[in-house]
Amino acid sequence: MNMKTAVIAGLVLALAVPGTAQVLTQAQARSPIRLAGYLSLDYLKGQAESAFPHGAIDNLLAGVLAAGQLGQRFGFAAEVQARGVDAFSLNQAWAGFLPSNAFTVRAGLFLVPFGQWNTASRPYETVLVRAPLNLEYLYPASWRDLGVLVHGQVGVLSYDAYLGNGLAETPGETSLAYVQQFRNNNTDMAKGGRVGLVLGQGLQGGVSYYTGKYDDQNMRDLTLEGADLSWVTAQWEVHGEYTKALVENPQPFSRGETEGWHVWMCMSFRGLQPVGSFQKVKVTDTYHFGDVGLDRSRWSAGLRYVLSQTLFLKFEYDWNKEKGTPLKDNQWQVQLGLSF
Repeated sequence: MNMKTAVIAGLVLALAVPGTAQVLTQAQARSPIRLAGYLSLDYLKGQAESAFPHGAIDNLLAGVLAAGQLGQRFGFAAEVQARGVDAFSLNQAWAGFLPSNAFTVRAGLFLVPFGQWNTASRPYETVLVRAPLNLEYLYPASWRDLGVLVHGQVGVLSYDAYLGNGLAETPGETSLAYVQQFRNNNTDMAKGGRVGLVLGQGLQGGVSYYTGKYDDQNMRDLTLEGADLSWVTAQWEVHGEYTKALVENPQPFSRGETEGWHVWMCMSFRGLQPVGSFQKVKVTDTYHFGDVGLDRSRWSAGLRYVLSQTLFLKFEYDWNKEKGTPLKDNQWQVQLGLSF
């Protein structure tokens, strides 16, 4: 299937769905349980060294979220995702004590509140198609944990604090030295949180922290640190995030470190949202990745076209560079999606 045929077929499929979304929305208004959903599909084509040198339709994602109140002070949420045609998973599933905005407690599976991206990066929530480079090498995609999360907001201050199973050392070769787990691999409980502050009109920032033992022997620390800042108006958005990971390794290996940052900006004009970003990451960890290391940057330029309240189309081109290596894996992608 060529690119033109793929895009036309995707548009025809997506345009047939808003009627169903409208029925669900009307049903939501009559039900104490709120339902929402989303769907997206990508076309990706890159240079010879990219993951998609010949072009491919990929990254099918569908999700359904149900949330509701149980009496006056209790609530719940459950979100199911399908990635591709045969991979289903829970994205979150928790029950909570929700007496006020100032103090809530949730127990179960939750999205880890680290920075701004992890809890709000579904296709309809961001103008970018790919995750920023520094976050791709900082934590697993759709980072979740099983445990307890406390959240609240008082005036201009918001806070999150959690206790969970934490991250575990990667059993094989991946881009991370650790992976998310849903049963604890040691006796340590991971701890973390985020503190956010509204700094002015449309301006807010926050700092995030995570720490826990990540090896089976319960001996080595993993620490993640981050700071984020955003400015949002009716026409402009600017978002930035700095991140750092400190990975304790066994002797005689030195401590591994991952450091990076990204910034992206977009404007809105009659349903068109041009966006540009710069992303940077540097990884040094001789124990997990040898002496190779990584020093990579990415420029991206794109456009999100909002076709209706539920339907959108994204275009993005990425220029990738790696220090000391003639990299040829620039990539462009088209994403078609909807939410209801």
